[in-house]
Amino acid sequence: MGVILAVFCAIAYSFNYIFIQLGMRKSPQDNGSFLSLFICVLTVTGIYGSMFLFGEKEMAPVSWIGVFFYMLAGFCTVFLGRTLLFAGIRKIGSSRAAALKNAAPVFTIIMAVLLLGETISLLAGTGILVILTSLFLQERFDFRSAEDHAEREDKSGFMLAIAAAICFGIGQGLRKLGILYDSDAVLGSLIGSVFALLVFILMEIGRKQLKLTLAWNFKNINLYFVAAGIVTGFAQVSFFVSLLYTHVSYVSTIAAIEPIITIFLARMLLASEERFHWRLIATACAVFLGTVIIIIGQ
Repeated sequence: MGVILAVFCAIAYSFNYIFIQLGMRKSPQDNGSFLSLFICVLTVTGIYGSMFLFGEKEMAPVSWIGVFFYMLAGFCTVFLGRTLLFAGIRKIGSSRAAALKNAAPVFTIIMAVLLLGETISLLAGTGILVILTSLFLQERFDFRSAEDHAEREDKSGFMLAIAAAICFGIGQGLRKLGILYDSDAVLGSLIGSVFALLVFILMEIGRKQLKLTLAWNFKNINLYFVAAGIVTGFAQVSFFVSLLYTHVSYVSTIAAIEPIITIFLARMLLASEERFHWRLIATACAVFLGTVIIIIGQ
């Protein structure tokens, strides 16, 4: 179940990247950070509320240590990681930014082994190695295959995506820490999202831009950013719930297949902006093989 949810998470995040880039076409001066985050919070709130409405959930004691880790995770992933990633998407495109961002599992695995005490079986470790190696080779090819000289010179986009990877990697480990203290995964996702939104609002207040940001986003609602927020909400919930069933090192690695899905989607929806190469087929096959090995080796 955990692996299935991790795959769904990857698919949802892939659609998020495509919607963000489509939204940037419509709103050249906006990365979609605020509106997509606001809609994400509404989506997760709706999921959490519906669980009570349909009798799937009851109120339970809350661990404040768990809440603390959920808040830290929200800051690292939903706020800081997403903001850096969206800025990277604007500069180097969704498929490249997503690919570089997916160095995140490396940092997550380090946290999982050293801080969480997770043990990785030999077979599952082989699957992780297959996935990460195939993704690394694909990312290396994407990085070197840029034909646009200006794109090569703009290193800031690559640096932003790598910084996002570090934030996401640490944040994913913090999510697992939160789960260990408070097993309400959907609540954890909601806490992280709300805290990230509050940080964003406080930052805008500090810059004296909150009124302008609200006016711009709600007077000119970008439906692509709305769609990005919805799929992000479902992706986050899927990631959190998957942690109840398996190791964060496995979930993080499987969720890292999102750049492969993103490139396929980009080929269909952003053909004029994204390139496609036969190497992607080999990478996709290797990722699928690695996922199967992890499932067998759990």
